[in-house]
Amino acid sequence: MRFNKLLLTLPMALTSLLLLTSCDNDQSQNGNGQLPKVTVFKVEPLNYTMKINLPGRVVASQIAEIRPQVSGIVLNREFEESSNVKAGQSLYQIDPAIYQANYDSAVASVASAKANANIAQLTLKRYAGLLKTKSISQQEYDKAAADAKQADASVLVAQAAEHAAKVNLDYTKVYSPIDGYIGKSSVTEGALVSAGQPTPLALVQQLDPIYVDMTEAATRYNKYLQDENIIYEPAKGNNVELFFNDGSKYALPGNVKFSDMTVNETTGTVTLRSQFSNSESKILPGMFVKPQLTLGTIKNAVLVPQQGVTSNQKGQYTAKILKPDGTVEYRQDIKVYTGVSGYWVVTSGIDIGEEVIITGLLNLTEVEREANKPKSKQKIIKATAIGEPEVLSQEKLDNLIKNSVK
Repeated sequence: MRFNKLLLTLPMALTSLLLLTSCDNDQSQNGNGQLPKVTVFKVEPLNYTMKINLPGRVVASQIAEIRPQVSGIVLNREFEESSNVKAGQSLYQIDPAIYQANYDSAVASVASAKANANIAQLTLKRYAGLLKTKSISQQEYDKAAADAKQADASVLVAQAAEHAAKVNLDYTKVYSPIDGYIGKSSVTEGALVSAGQPTPLALVQQLDPIYVDMTEAATRYNKYLQDENIIYEPAKGNNVELFFNDGSKYALPGNVKFSDMTVNETTGTVTLRSQFSNSESKILPGMFVKPQLTLGTIKNAVLVPQQGVTSNQKGQYTAKILKPDGTVEYRQDIKVYTGVSGYWVVTSGIDIGEEVIITGLLNLTEVEREANKPKSKQKIIKATAIGEPEVLSQEKLDNLIKNSVK
């Protein structure tokens, strides 16, 4: 009788043991037999626009330092200070009296040289007839021919002197070589100026278009170049926006004109020059501004909340993924490219459509321990997601990017 009771009890005990073992394999050891509760973030494909802020300084697209090319007294300033001038417009009149006299003298010298050359030519023709009749010697004819050539050369010398005198006379009028804005004059009427003096009379700057020189660390800039068409598609066209120090935005975008590949030895930076239309002269040379450069776009980017990505003792980024069957997978060696306002841009280790656990991670500490065991001895850990998965919309991401680079 006792033996029959034992046979009836044994199957029930075995069944209970199997149930306990199954629960131990399928649940986290939280003491009450319930699955840990977590919240998850579902990865959706997004387009991440890469923007960076760079320090910038405004420079004129053309700069002309107005200097006299002859010496003399300034008779007139022929422009309004702080105004726009045109190429070829007269700016200063230097006293031309001495230069006019030199020019007149040079003109007279040319006339005299031409007269002498004419006489020499007539003499040569006359000597040619006399030579045929043997009235003069060959030596006398040769001398007349040499005198004629010398007279012609004297005409050329006199004409060159006349041209130089005319150039100096013209230099008494000082013209603007470019269209642009002219500021204050450093001299007034009656001032004595010298040819090639170090101090310019005035400065003419072309403000439309205008340049903004931006600086970036050489190492980072080289990284951007290496990642083009690999991580992101480079932006085309007008990809620079300009912000002033008060936070206001310039209405028109600009474009990168060139990038200097010479690294500044002191700062370790390279210069990128951008160009902007500036018809209303709102951007002035010397201003410090805040250009915002759009490098390009990462298509179908994977963005994950930073709270869902941790690091292990090896310095690797890790995450816990909730699988569709409720099991938790410990993911290691995740590659993070950049971040924006609480999110990481992940390039490897997490795929679109997966659900990353972002809260309740402390209840899943044993997942990491199990991952370090051989697969045959790993215990399956499960969790329950609370509510609907969180998602990041394209509109919210664009706003985050916009706000993060202000």
